[in-house]
Amino acid sequence: GFYFESSSDLPFSGQDLAVEGIIVVSINYRLNIFGFFCLGSAEARGNLGLLDQYFSLLWVKENIKHFGGDPEKLTLFGFGSGAASVTLHLISPRTAGIFQRAIISSGSALTPWLTSNDPTVASREVLRLLGCSSYVVNAMNCIRSKKVEHIFQALEEYSESYNWSDRFMPVVDTFLPANNRYLPVEPTKALKDGTYLQVPILTGITKPIANQQFVKWLELASQGYSQLQQYTERAKIPEIMRLYRFNGNIKDQIFELIKWRYTSFIEADVRILFQQLKNLEFESKIEATHFMQLSSLVSSYVQPIYVYFIDDIGFVLNTTASTELLLLFGPVLLKQAGRRRFNPVEARLSNLLKYMWVNFINFGNPTPNNNKNKPWRKYTSEDPYIEHFETVKAVDSNAEVKQRIQGIHFWNTLLPKINSIKNTLPHTLPKELQNSPDPAAGFRNAMYTLLGLVIALLILLTICLFLLKRRAKEGPSRFHMGY
Repeated sequence: GFYFESSSDLPFSGQDLAVEGIIVVSINYRLNIFGFFCLGSAEARGNLGLLDQYFSLLWVKENIKHFGGDPEKLTLFGFGSGAASVTLHLISPRTAGIFQRAIISSGSALTPWLTSNDPTVASREVLRLLGCSSYVVNAMNCIRSKKVEHIFQALEEYSESYNWSDRFMPVVDTFLPANNRYLPVEPTKALKDGTYLQVPILTGITKPIANQQFVKWLELASQGYSQLQQYTERAKIPEIMRLYRFNGNIKDQIFELIKWRYTSFIEADVRILFQQLKNLEFESKIEATHFMQLSSLVSSYVQPIYVYFIDDIGFVLNTTASTELLLLFGPVLLKQAGRRRFNPVEARLSNLLKYMWVNFINFGNPTPNNNKNKPWRKYTSEDPYIEHFETVKAVDSNAEVKQRIQGIHFWNTLLPKINSIKNTLPHTLPKELQNSPDPAAGFRNAMYTLLGLVIALLILLTICLFLLKRRAKEGPSRFHMGY
């Protein structure tokens, strides 16, 4: 699941990768409150879901030889929250020597809803809803006495509450003794400083397929432009603002900026708004956070990093599985999800992806020789090469890359800069207005104070927009669109 809260709705058999000579091992681990309940103490330490994964890795390391595998060629592959897990295992000092490659797909450990998250808040609130004390010993005895259905009811009540922002997710566990910690360093700092496991990385993002969420949006669109617009402005934008913690004095201005980027166009065209809603979801939740993490990785990484982008190839399925997973684990997985086979174009793309992914698993390089494909260059700050896969349309590289660069910097540069000045704006009327014996003088002083703040804000906004446009113009030279 995207938030460490739910599992995939499809079983991944691994059959189609197994026929390529890869031994596929999938694991289950505890999620949500069962995997990440935390009170900041040894008795309720959190990260149980990560520890489930860790001990599974130890088991695979010790036993894979009995299945014909090589314990010195283990590749850790995760999608969504699984990709964030892979990154966290890279950061943990306890995984040294366990795996030798990493595939990080459409997920990041640097998402604001993970790095700014506090699972102890969620844990204490659910305890309150269950009628349990938050005192650690009493809390553990109490919650263990509750029926599972009662815990789920409390979770649902918490998730529907207006103040819901903190979730059950991994936590930096510096509150534990040093020899018992799994994540002793903030992910942002670890990636910046290079204090993580150095192995070859294959990482990228995949455009989401037309799933059940898109069907809901289409139903709203069929009711007219205003219905989809209301959903975008009243539900989707506020949801994303909560994820990014845009909740300070300047949140209204940030809301208007997001609305301006994704809903401001000349004609009230429901088709354009539907596409912009998809862009909002993808850019804010997947693309921006992926490139935030990639930027940190490439600044301190010495092992090769290979980056890809898989476009929307036209799958319309009621599943949370991604295009990448369907191509890699299909056609078996596609039969489960869509009850159909690959068409010839999809089959060729599936074979190409499997060929490159299998090469990476075996050799740490998706194109170790040039017999079948041109070399897939490593991603570096000097040569940020991205391999592009698509089937349904010819990509206008310049136009698409410009749009993507703008979206990345909108979420990673512009909005954080504006949000960072929230504490400089007054919560109440200035003292000049409150205490002045001369009301007119007080109003003048207050006006000058507020005017100065507004001017400072406008200057900062102008600078950010200038940087955004300049980087967008530079974008095509910094991205190579391959296939």
